Amino acid sequence: MAGVPVRGAAVNDLEGTELPLVDIIDRLLERGVVLAGGAVISVAGVELIELRLNVLLAAVDALERAERERPLP
Repeated sequence: MAGVPVRGAAVNDLEGTELPLVDIIDRLLERGVVLAGGAVISVAGVELIELRLNVLLAAVDALERAERERPLP
């Protein structure tokens, strides 16, 4: 199974800064976060079940703003 690409923001500008958990959650919800993962269940080298999960976590107003900014097809 291929590896899952991981993307992250640069945190060099936050190095040495203490942020309360509430501020971190607020920033994540304001921008939106996509969590992706997967698992494969196999027996004797035979893949039987493949599970994939994609979760979008964002504030409702952030999703509405993204929808308004998206160009029409």
